[in-house]
Amino acid sequence: MRTPLTLAVLLLLIATSHGAARPTQGTARVIDITAERFEFWPSEITIAEGEEVELRITSDDTLHGFRIVGAGTNVVVPKRGKGRATARFTGTTPGRYTFECSRLCGAGHNFMRGVLIVRASGAAR
Repeated sequence: MRTPLTLAVLLLLIATSHGAARPTQGTARVIDITAERFEFWPSEITIAEGEEVELRITSDDTLHGFRIVGAGTNVVVPKRGKGRATARFTGTTPGRYTFECSRLCGAGHNFMRGVLIVRASGAAR
């Protein structure tokens, strides 16, 4: 009689600790970005130092790229209706980070840029 109870408690502890050992999901703030006709919207994003964001990029026209210069982020944004790209970014160092289209998308491709601003902790808004 004691063995089934011990086994049940042991299985419960294993199941509970397994779930707790996984990294928590959903801690990042989600920011939706739209790419269309040589611009990103929004084209200026401000986050706090140390904040993690999940950037969800969709296209309202053709295939685009999304690169954060100097951050090692470079994803392909599918054509309209074909899904979205997701990138995570953590603002570990205050400053301005340029993001741009990284796939040739037409005549105005070179103008397709924006900025991600990381504000220092305690900085006035």
